[in-house]
Amino acid sequence: MVDRRNRRYHDRVARRYDQVYDTEYWRFYRELSWRHMRGFLPEQRPATAADLGCGTGWFGRRLLKAGMSVVFLDPSGAMIEQCRDAVEAQGRRGLEVRYLQEELEDLSAIETASLAFATAQGDPLSFCKDANRAVRELARVLEPGGALVLSVDNRIAGVRTLLDRPTPDAALELLRTGRTKWLAKRTDESFPMKMFEPTELHRMLEKAGFEVASTIAKTCLVQRFNERWLEDPERRRDLLKAEERVNASPHWLGGAGHFQVAARKR
Repeated sequence: MVDRRNRRYHDRVARRYDQVYDTEYWRFYRELSWRHMRGFLPEQRPATAADLGCGTGWFGRRLLKAGMSVVFLDPSGAMIEQCRDAVEAQGRRGLEVRYLQEELEDLSAIETASLAFATAQGDPLSFCKDANRAVRELARVLEPGGALVLSVDNRIAGVRTLLDRPTPDAALELLRTGRTKWLAKRTDESFPMKMFEPTELHRMLEKAGFEVASTIAKTCLVQRFNERWLEDPERRRDLLKAEERVNASPHWLGGAGHFQVAARKR
């Protein structure tokens, strides 16, 4: 289950969460995520989708615009309230919306085989104590042929960031276990998390009944420290095309903080 420190942190930042991530880099990051995701949306609509670990609901609101009813789920009650406000401001377009304050490891409030599509952005799988259980739950709620697109923290990049420490101990521990802690400014909000390698996550998904269709790294070229590159619209378009030329290549994965996997329920 989600650690109470995780919930405490997200409850605290919910009101200003969108402002924190309203930067050139994060807008670019979300656009790359969406462009990959939309290729796996169901052709027949309306259909029912879920935004799991929805936060303020950015991706779920895009799914509404794309003609799908949406289940918004998050363990943070404050995030769910921010999501509800944003959805109501945007409008439902006559589609059904549900809000659930629940965790990825327990989707019992969602009926079996009731979803045509699900996404888990913002890395909620990385925050689960039992990622295998969460993936099994994802398989249960998706209909056969339904697609799942989820984002996770990249262990390769995580290990690389620890290599400049005085000793290699933290890097070796993360390499061995995939376990680390959220680098919070407040010690009472430093919650445990899991970083994945692609083959590890692929095996987990396949064991639960998925067939992996696509994996991309996020982001390969543009990083937060050089987001000024994105201020020029023409250069931004060029960088978007360049990212999409390389982000499916495993050779580029080591420089990306996250990766995104698309899979279909068998």
